[in-house]
Amino acid sequence: MRDLANVLADRSVDTYVAYDSSSNADMRYLAGFLASDPYIYIYPREGRATLVVSSMEEQRARKESSCDVITRSAAGLPNLLKEYQDPELATAQMICSLAGRKILVPASMPVGFAQTLMGVAEVIVDRGTVAAMRRVKTPEEISLMREVQQRTEEAARAAVNLIRRSEIDEHGCLVYEDTPVTSESVRNVIAAVLQPWNCEERDTIVSCGADTTMPHCLGAGTLYAHQPIVMDMFPRNLATGYFADMTRTVSKGAPSEEIVRIYDTVHAAKEMAVEMLGPGVLGADVHNAVAAFFTEQGYKTAGASGFIHNLGHGIGLEIHEGPSLSPTGGALEPGNVVTIEPGLYYPGVGGIRLEDMGVITENGFDRFTNFEEQLVV
Repeated sequence: MRDLANVLADRSVDTYVAYDSSSNADMRYLAGFLASDPYIYIYPREGRATLVVSSMEEQRARKESSCDVITRSAAGLPNLLKEYQDPELATAQMICSLAGRKILVPASMPVGFAQTLMGVAEVIVDRGTVAAMRRVKTPEEISLMREVQQRTEEAARAAVNLIRRSEIDEHGCLVYEDTPVTSESVRNVIAAVLQPWNCEERDTIVSCGADTTMPHCLGAGTLYAHQPIVMDMFPRNLATGYFADMTRTVSKGAPSEEIVRIYDTVHAAKEMAVEMLGPGVLGADVHNAVAAFFTEQGYKTAGASGFIHNLGHGIGLEIHEGPSLSPTGGALEPGNVVTIEPGLYYPGVGGIRLEDMGVITENGFDRFTNFEEQLVV
């Protein structure tokens, strides 16, 4: 945790303290311990990190985390509770006994507890140090994310195959084995493929027709032929916490000529962006290049129409994290895992989005995504 130690030294602070559950990505990253109840992470300027957990979690914390582990009882909390008659104040005093009275805390610390801690210690709020550390992935993290992406592609293949094998009824609806193919049934297929690999599907987008013009519309009901179907999948491995992210757009039967042209334009934009990626490249420059390309191709952005979202984002223990490929995106560096997801959306016509992910390397960009791009299935 050299970066965290440097921040402590720069700010003349004794110790970094976080108090949260592992649902906080920074906490999970630092502690390497999965728990739904809050626990305490303590990192002194000189020395090893320590977790303070309940007695029931001690053995599991020792097994899962590389940090030292101490129970709340061993840290004196029961006696402090008797003395102060206030669980939060007693916990704050316990932290001070372990961490000193000049403490750096994350901005995400619950405000109520932070106020209690401020009453017994000098508290300095840190903004973004751990999130910045998380941006640069280790080889192990990259391997874990590649694996989730592979499972995502297996799920995507099952979903596309369902659409491909479906038939078109007299109303233009997709039907498979006499059963309507719906957004929900496609999501169920995706979930069924992911589940044996301990990967969770949540809020997967399977939108069709007019719904595709709203980038985050989940989609509902029957899927139709000759219409774009946007499938945006971002599963998480429940054991490791890491996400993947991929979007493909397909159509059962040929869609309109305009949808075909939009699709080809979005695909060209994505490949152009991929070629631009590398260390030192500004995320803003890549986003702006894609925006300019769309305009040159005759696809303007105005209001809710056109290229209405950022080109891409970092991904890891959160589905959206730094760095950003946006109008304000900064320099990319080796180890950043990012998505590239250009899209065009026009009410009355339809929406198209394509998305790949990969890692910035010393020499450019290593794309994880290998899933084919084929509009008509």
